[in-house]
Amino acid sequence: MPDSRLPIIDLHCDLTGYLAYIPGATALDADIIGCAIPHLQAGRVTLQTMAFFTPTEPGSAAFTLQQARLFQENLLRNDDVFAPVSLKDLQNQVLHGEKITIVAAIENASGLCEEDEPLDLAFARLEEITQLAGPLLYIGFTHADENRFSGGNFTLGIGLKPDGEELLRYLSGKRIALDLAHTSDAAAYDMLHFIDQYGLDIPVIASHSNFRAVYGQARNLPRELVQEVVRREGLIGINFLKKFVDPDQPETLLEHIRYGLEHASNALCFGADFFQESGMMAGGESYFHPQHRNAAQYPVILQELAQQFSAAELAALSHQNALKFLQRLWL
Repeated sequence: MPDSRLPIIDLHCDLTGYLAYIPGATALDADIIGCAIPHLQAGRVTLQTMAFFTPTEPGSAAFTLQQARLFQENLLRNDDVFAPVSLKDLQNQVLHGEKITIVAAIENASGLCEEDEPLDLAFARLEEITQLAGPLLYIGFTHADENRFSGGNFTLGIGLKPDGEELLRYLSGKRIALDLAHTSDAAAYDMLHFIDQYGLDIPVIASHSNFRAVYGQARNLPRELVQEVVRREGLIGINFLKKFVDPDQPETLLEHIRYGLEHASNALCFGADFFQESGMMAGGESYFHPQHRNAAQYPVILQELAQQFSAAELAALSHQNALKFLQRLWL
């Protein structure tokens, strides 16, 4: 049986977006968002990535900066609970830390530069964001739809665009991963080809993605992209949204994990994608199955997985794969 106290590293949540969107929101709102502080503590999450999300729309850049300031002023200053990532003491933070280590990321590059702005602003804002929030784990170029950088999950056939090429050039050597979680397949293949063609130094991950071979949804990774992330020693974070797990069968989450352990054992980790449920789906239905609705469920999920997987496999999934990646990225 696995240790129920296994530390958890999670690659993706939307807590800062929740704090920025909802007036009066706090990180303690356990009834509204699955990555609220009580859930993170109950689930033994020792490192949580806070992804700054914004739609591709006017005001996106200002909204990302707002989240970076909230990350600094609302979360990092709550030093009874949260701690900034320490590049020198990362392993100790993950394995033995009493606080929740937090690291920032950018989910949509529209938050760096709006559609009609000069591209140079993206690079200046990226520097400003890192000054506020510290090192960034990853940048995703778009969300579900296309923008000036690339196609998204639901704009099939739209690939990498010239501004996306320039952003890739800029990221080379910056020790920030490229996140493929929301790219179209065409854009993902274009990005990988561009990185290889020009010898760019950019790690590649899919921060909150499941497997298309298990559940056929465009948001899930096809086999070829799974292989590419593995070949590049990246990470794939299991997503808990039932739309991407399987809307009708919560146990399919175990099938995604089984597939990941068979085909991406050194890359698999968690990227649950918890966000606010104050505006739930039609009829009050949750975006998550009850068994996967918040971070407090991690120990329960690990116990369920123990019937099929070894303690070593579960430790790799819970934190070891992600920790090794972070150490390669930053140390």
